[in-house]
Amino acid sequence: MLTYLYKIPLPVHHKDEKSKMKKLRVLMLGWEDQPILNGGVGKACFHLAEAMAKQVELTMIVPQADHIALDQHAEVVGLNSLDLTEVKQAPIAKTFERFATTHRVPAALFPYEDPNVYYTGGAQEEEVELDEETVSSLENTAAPTEAPKAAETTFSDGKPEIKIVSGAKGTMNFEVIQFARYAARLASHKQIDVVYAHDWMTFLAGMEIKTQLKVPLVVHVHSLSFDRQVGEPLGWVYELENKALHEADMILTVSERTARMISKRYGVSAKKIKVIYNGADRVAPSAVTSTKRKQVTFLGRLVAQKGPLQFLKVAKQVLKKDPEVRFVVAGHGPQYEEAQQMMRRLGIEDAVTFTGFLPPAQAEALLKNSSVFCLPALSEPFGLAALEATQAGLPVVITHQTGAAEVLPEASVADCNDTEGLAEHILQLLQDKTLRKKQVEANQRAVQKLTWESTADQIMESLHHVLLLQEQN
Repeated sequence: MLTYLYKIPLPVHHKDEKSKMKKLRVLMLGWEDQPILNGGVGKACFHLAEAMAKQVELTMIVPQADHIALDQHAEVVGLNSLDLTEVKQAPIAKTFERFATTHRVPAALFPYEDPNVYYTGGAQEEEVELDEETVSSLENTAAPTEAPKAAETTFSDGKPEIKIVSGAKGTMNFEVIQFARYAARLASHKQIDVVYAHDWMTFLAGMEIKTQLKVPLVVHVHSLSFDRQVGEPLGWVYELENKALHEADMILTVSERTARMISKRYGVSAKKIKVIYNGADRVAPSAVTSTKRKQVTFLGRLVAQKGPLQFLKVAKQVLKKDPEVRFVVAGHGPQYEEAQQMMRRLGIEDAVTFTGFLPPAQAEALLKNSSVFCLPALSEPFGLAALEATQAGLPVVITHQTGAAEVLPEASVADCNDTEGLAEHILQLLQDKTLRKKQVEANQRAVQKLTWESTADQIMESLHHVLLLQEQN
């Protein structure tokens, strides 16, 4: 791995020196209202905020999602009889208020939607004009729609806080502009040292706050247009990413693969890119799972970049040599119907089960009852599910296009288009108990070193480094 290309020499502090350092005031622009809707990235943002709050004065600004949006993004389409209330209501322990000052703004931001067909909640859209200043940071932006009406309460100091939104929803680009507007309004009443923004939905807000408060901007890239569109991206999301990556004072990425892509595809200097791998939940690793059931599982959103269609092609190859193997596709997403059609076209419907969305507890139970985890991703910046599968005692089969391959030393890896190679890995792991044990135990040792606390420490060093550079300039 070309790790040295993206390493930034950061100041080294002894424990006593750290205790004397100024406690940073960090404004974090988060991903979702509660970490239950958007898979790995929402989970990563939550755990990073939780760990960082022990070291900084942390303020969170996150989008507010309404019940219609929650229903849409937690659709249960499979065989399981799940109660949607499990999805709508996150437990108290999983809310940001537990460790950070949290403000919500009226924008229903769901990062994996197609901006051109964004959810409208059934409301009639009306086109209105926005002033040039509002949209100056976006190029090729489609006409937004009427702004939702927001009810305001007050801070203890009498300043406005946005809490409730009602009315029509617009296109995704409008929601991003809404988020930027209100986030900047909230930030104007804060004293912060650095703004820390996660992925393209929050980049416009981050740039606006940087300009307004004259503080450095650190962006954390979990996914790029090149990943989500699996090809050559066009349109305003790519333009927004490109502008933000150049405007940012530092870029954090979840893998070397993403760092190289930013440098190559966006023309950003590698000197301001730092790789910081995601952490993993602190859980005791499970024993190596059994192969009695011969069950291979895919767990994730059903979107092109994660390769659910590839998974079915791999299943077809496996079944040619071992018809007793069963396959589970767990998750929801825009490729659900297409995946079912492909399953029938391949003639493997008797061997494949679609579960729909699974809450965390059920997803964990599924993994522990499986034999092999397979993520044949076409372009996956990291892939937290591969780490979760490892902790559950599964050997993992992933692609060279998956960032998690950089941290799982014994994962079985093949190219995303090599369905026969991926199938051979699966068959080998189902047949060779010694290989299964060796792979799982080695990967579990590696995962135990990846904690959210260590990830947060690296982020903290990066934030201090950015402020140091600002002082020097």
